[in-house]
Amino acid sequence: MEMKKLFVAMTAVSAMALTACGSDDDNDSDGGNKVSANTFRATTSDMVAGDACATVGSFSGLDIKNADGSYTPLCDLSGTISQDATLTTDFAYRMTGYTYVGTGNAELDAYADASEVTLTVNAGVQFRSSSSGTLIVTRGSNINMNGTAAAPIVMSSTDVDFDGQGQWGGLVVQGFAKNNQCANEYAANEVCNTADEANSGFHGGENDADNSGSITYVIVAEGGYETAPDSEINGITLHSVGYGTTIENVMVYNNADDGIEFFGGAANVKNLILVDNGDESLDWDDGWRGNVQFSLIRQGLVNGGDNGIEADNKGLSNTAQPVSNPTIANVTFQTGAEGSSYLMRAKLGTAGTLVNVAADNYAKAFRVADSETDVTLTNVLVEFSGTEASDILRLENGATAANIDGWESTSTTATVELGNAFEVMGSQSTLTTPATLNSANDSTGFFDQAGAGYIGAVAPTVTDKANAWWSWADAVVPAAFK
Repeated sequence: MEMKKLFVAMTAVSAMALTACGSDDDNDSDGGNKVSANTFRATTSDMVAGDACATVGSFSGLDIKNADGSYTPLCDLSGTISQDATLTTDFAYRMTGYTYVGTGNAELDAYADASEVTLTVNAGVQFRSSSSGTLIVTRGSNINMNGTAAAPIVMSSTDVDFDGQGQWGGLVVQGFAKNNQCANEYAANEVCNTADEANSGFHGGENDADNSGSITYVIVAEGGYETAPDSEINGITLHSVGYGTTIENVMVYNNADDGIEFFGGAANVKNLILVDNGDESLDWDDGWRGNVQFSLIRQGLVNGGDNGIEADNKGLSNTAQPVSNPTIANVTFQTGAEGSSYLMRAKLGTAGTLVNVAADNYAKAFRVADSETDVTLTNVLVEFSGTEASDILRLENGATAANIDGWESTSTTATVELGNAFEVMGSQSTLTTPATLNSANDSTGFFDQAGAGYIGAVAPTVTDKANAWWSWADAVVPAAFK
């Protein structure tokens, strides 16, 4: 099925403006991003290139094509947004290079030196970017990016289809939560400034409850621009983000690098969809102690991908404090790739808990990097196709099966059958009573204590995809759920 971008409804004023006559522009590229003819046209609005748009933007002088053949005026965002602003559906938005919300990405002498800027993004807004275009919310500032199931916010490339990869950057949030790259600074009572992997500045602090805003009903598609050889931007990157931040109902699709990566912090994410991303789907480093509950992860539909999870403590040493220790609960993994990498690669001293997880069609199960790794498995079902012992459990650098608590009771010979809503079907869905869910951070009230038989991302009682919690994204990118 052909994949088309969401059509964003116009206000009456902008719809009237777009009915005026205008010639098509046959641009076929945008900052190195190959796009189809007529993606842009000279604007038919009353605005001219360079006019202010959305208070903090500059009008491109172009309209950009929507899925239904209509056009929306294109507003360019760049540099630093230094005042509160609201982005509405009067425009589509193009990040031209790194676009910062606030100045907290600077190397701070005191935490209070970061500016406090709030960017509000209304439901239904489109971001259509290319090249290194990336939205970066710096520490001290907030993003209120709240779509709805009927009108999600979609961040993608400039062309109409969703079949690209690496065509623009991604979404980056930086916060004041703890990061074990700053273990020495904490010991000396100094300010934490740890550098972002994508050269977008600094993050880190001492407040795990830090609030960077709210991100709900958001799709990030076709991102992962390569900023340097073998260094791409993740779909969503959370640098030292605190659990005061709300992140729910988000999807990353067709990213060239990881789907979502956590660098330290204590961020919690619920209702997470990661489909066909080019590297790991779920990745953590540097002392992340947050949680994920209800996640549908699919790999190998078109892009081969790598491990389902790559987990690391890293920091200044394998045992740097705080130690990575998230809880990952109610997740369904599925891969269509033959010879896929591991369901989970646990590296360099990480801790963590996997609870009520089902994995379908993986060639390999777990790889454990060293004897300081400490991962706990409870109610984990893995259907795998490997034939060697190391395909099931590969142990390195002194690691033993004891480094995977619960390994003896983990079913690696399960037949994981998924239904129309990606619910786990048959007797496997009621093998055990799901465990009580606990958090390694101080947040309360995040977990839903799922009922008996709730293994995987979708309740066993949900058999129609129209009633599944992920159905809002299916309406925008149906190919992700075939």
